[in-house]
Amino acid sequence: MAKIPDRLNIDKKTDRELYDKIKEEVFLEMPRKGQFLFAMAFGFMYGTKRELGTKDGFFLAKDMGPRDEALINALAVAETGSVAVLSNRARVYQIAEEYAHAGIRLLHDEVTSEEHGSFYKRFERDIFERLEGHM
Repeated sequence: MAKIPDRLNIDKKTDRELYDKIKEEVFLEMPRKGQFLFAMAFGFMYGTKRELGTKDGFFLAKDMGPRDEALINALAVAETGSVAVLSNRARVYQIAEEYAHAGIRLLHDEVTSEEHGSFYKRFERDIFERLEGHM
């Protein structure tokens, strides 16, 4: 039987620094779990994921609530096209980690870009544009 991971990871070489660099601009008082889930959703929104190099624990899986688990599970099902993935927690977490790894880079690039306006104003505009395309 496969060992169930007890934490979700980030890339040791690059990610922690990126999370810290944009904390004041994007994450404010958000806990690490929330930061990870935001980066994961951002990566998924842009359809971008990246394999982690060396893993570094970011937060414990036991700190996730039912909504957090549902979000990660939905992402894994969307990625694989099958609910069977839910029986493999290691794979579910790996998918989440890969999207978060790409997402934190995208977020960092977005926050540090020279584009006019705050990150949240640009993010809001992007969400509305995406929603209009689905209505």
